[in-house]
Amino acid sequence: MTAETFPVHSKRADRVRRIGTVQHIVAALILILTAYDHLTNPHHHGVVWLPVLEIIAGAALIVTAIIEKRRKSHARVGWIELAGAAMTYVEAFAKLQERHHLSFHILTFVSPTMLLLFGLFDERIRKGMRLEANDEHFFARMRVIRSHRVPWGAMRSFRFTPTHLEIVRHDDRVKRLKLSDLHDHHDAKAWVTAQFAKRGVPEETRTPPAPSAG
Repeated sequence: MTAETFPVHSKRADRVRRIGTVQHIVAALILILTAYDHLTNPHHHGVVWLPVLEIIAGAALIVTAIIEKRRKSHARVGWIELAGAAMTYVEAFAKLQERHHLSFHILTFVSPTMLLLFGLFDERIRKGMRLEANDEHFFARMRVIRSHRVPWGAMRSFRFTPTHLEIVRHDDRVKRLKLSDLHDHHDAKAWVTAQFAKRGVPEETRTPPAPSAG
């Protein structure tokens, strides 16, 4: 039996992305205003090219955010992240003009490098978010840095709560996956039910009783 997959479209991931975009835009506006103030300040004697680069990088990020908002489909790379990386690289280079410990200068380049990697591998990251059923196990990656894998032979049953898929093992341990976080959670439930049925894993139709108090 070949592996079958169901793509995960997380509401939480979309919220995080929207919040990140807003934070980038606010940072871009602050950067532009600060750089403009440096350029127009008659007492500013620093290099001119840095404020100019800051204005260009901040403006590029804002324009990118507007374009991405209008885009109907996903691009192959994360343009917001790439624009954010460019802007924060400019900020990091600007800080090189200041006197700081070497470790501080190194740390200022960590954030833009992470943004650059997320932007370049955006499509691969999105495709990695999935539910998968193959011959050996059920696999779920609901978040970028966390995944779950349960062998079919270890499963006794499964059940759905209003928010979660619960996989019950033979040793009574329960793996819980929050399907309500998915945009298409009804389709996900139907897909999971079909895949588990193919492997002979029964669904519990009754919710287990709550433990008694005391």
